[in-house]
Amino acid sequence: MSAAAVAARGRRRDTRASPGLTPVQIRWLGALIVCAQLPQAPHLPLWIAAYGLAIVGLRFLLLRRDPLRPDAPPARIPSWTLVLFAVVSALAVRASYGYLLGRDPSVAFLFILVGIKFLETRTVRDGSLLVALASFLVVTPFFKSQSPFAALAAIPAVLVLGAALDALARRPGGPPGRRPVAALTRTAALIAQGLPIAALLFLLFPRIGAPLWGVPGDTTGRTGLSDSMAPGSISELSMSDAVAFRVDFDGGAIPLPAQRYWRGPVLSRFDGRQWTLLARPGEGALAPLDAAAITYTVTLEPHARPWLFALDMPASLPKAVGEDAAASAASGFAFLTRDQQLIARAPVTQMTRYALASVPRSSYPPADAAEAAEYVRRPPGNPRTVEFARALRAEHAGDRELVNATLAWFSREPFVYTLVPPLLDRDPVDGFLFDTRRGFCEHYAGAFVALMRAAGVPARVVTGYQGGEINPRGGYLIVRQSDAHAWAEVLVDGAWRRIDPTATVAPERIEAGLARAVGADEPVPLFARLDAGWLKGAQFAFDALNHAWRRDVVGFNRERQRELWRDWKLDGFAPWQLAAIGGAVLFAWAGLTLAAAGFGRTRPERAQALWDATCRRLARAGLPRMAHEGPIAYASRASRRWPQFAIAFTAIGESYAALRYGPPPARPGERAALYATLARAVDVLPGPGELRAAA
Repeated sequence: MSAAAVAARGRRRDTRASPGLTPVQIRWLGALIVCAQLPQAPHLPLWIAAYGLAIVGLRFLLLRRDPLRPDAPPARIPSWTLVLFAVVSALAVRASYGYLLGRDPSVAFLFILVGIKFLETRTVRDGSLLVALASFLVVTPFFKSQSPFAALAAIPAVLVLGAALDALARRPGGPPGRRPVAALTRTAALIAQGLPIAALLFLLFPRIGAPLWGVPGDTTGRTGLSDSMAPGSISELSMSDAVAFRVDFDGGAIPLPAQRYWRGPVLSRFDGRQWTLLARPGEGALAPLDAAAITYTVTLEPHARPWLFALDMPASLPKAVGEDAAASAASGFAFLTRDQQLIARAPVTQMTRYALASVPRSSYPPADAAEAAEYVRRPPGNPRTVEFARALRAEHAGDRELVNATLAWFSREPFVYTLVPPLLDRDPVDGFLFDTRRGFCEHYAGAFVALMRAAGVPARVVTGYQGGEINPRGGYLIVRQSDAHAWAEVLVDGAWRRIDPTATVAPERIEAGLARAVGADEPVPLFARLDAGWLKGAQFAFDALNHAWRRDVVGFNRERQRELWRDWKLDGFAPWQLAAIGGAVLFAWAGLTLAAAGFGRTRPERAQALWDATCRRLARAGLPRMAHEGPIAYASRASRRWPQFAIAFTAIGESYAALRYGPPPARPGERAALYATLARAVDVLPGPGELRAAA
């Protein structure tokens, strides 16, 4: 016989050996899949979420159809149809995402496949495999969010997972399964018993320097600053309340609002309308550390770009904080470009924490003497801007005087800072400076740099974020996308100097934030408004909880563990002593848990208690039960001994046998009726003395 034939026979034998699923088991499996799908559904396209849930609902409809049509064969979907479902689903997912081999489309495909597997599940063995697939699906929402609410959303699936395993462990014809509430309560009790052990291991078990595994992020676009800037690009970004990053300052020294310039991409190439990055080889020089240096830790949200953000000016390279800190330190987490921009070695596709130091300053020396020539090219187009710049240069020979005169002109003319500037088509700098005079920070920064270059002064645009809001609940700074900003840098008197023309037109934007700088009738993000009231307070509380969770739980690394040990005075113990202490605590807790569980089992089940009381009564009356006698045989022998109580003995034997060894009741209330019959029959029997006298 060939190996293939032997394997096929083995598979058929396994299928026959595995019992079929009961309706109760199928319902528990369906509930598990739904609880695993719901937390992931908001992260999926609407049609995928609806399709996956509909497949599970179809199995429930088929389950209801079988009892309604007992003479018809069980409702089943052919296997070839399910294969077709899977193939069509894979093609549809690929069409929706544009690719299939990636994290997001793979999770979407698993979302659907779990439902298809539920449709074809027949045996307990299939149910066990389905539980494993559903367990993978429970984890997938954490790819998108690791907030405490994501953990809470997984709790129902974990509870139902335990109940489903309990239901699968019960064979057809065996004792009936627990009621839903009892099954969930038992699972919750088991989890509660294991939580102290998990917490102790989490706090004391040595943390490794790098993650055991990782999932590469998809290359999908995320909200954040781009590598280019055109009129309207940052104003659109400023309509978002999404958090860009959070900052924890060491020692509580938080810089003033006017010092909170978070440097990002530096844009140097201009085509007449759009500013873009200019690749320049070489590395920059860090600012020298001094007494004014500020140290802080940034928790950066994923934005699928390589740049990091730091206060002007960075005085140290960022050091990764987290499970990947050791690996990042070995390979070099980030580097500094010649234009003082921090660049990570890889795009930021997941939440990243890094620590660094900055020195608050608005100027720094150029990288080399030839640098000026790269930033003085005349801007294409915009003839009125070029002519105006030449006129300013004719009046002001010095570069510093020219810069001051240009800023004075911005302040003197009727410029308006607005989130809804008019559209500018051809020669947008000309249109902004001499026609509309209404714009956002990118209009002012771009126009100022164009003027400087037309006048022969080296200049470039710097984008990033300005400001931020202190969360009073946690004492840290929240920087949102609505804080996105653009400013200028000019090379004057041998140093690059920060010039912010927006601060000249709308100083409230720098000192008090976006909401104070624009009109009351303009659309401002909800949490950028100063009068958000209780809603803003609630958001602060939620953000503080989320930040503490990600910092102290998700980001609990070796450094955080060592700090905790120092606080608990555990750093003086040797590793074997810590292991001994932890082991002793674990054994003590396990002993208490087992003792409590054993104490709870000392009370017999109701039917068993009534039967044991009957057996003791008859034994004291002179009729002990033999070891080989079942309940019906023993009751029959007692009926022959005391025929006047034959009806009671028969009821006791048959009721107890049905409750203890019979199949699950087919009708509601039948089990309760058997308990009542058994209890009444036991009450009818007289005591042992009367039975001896009546024999």
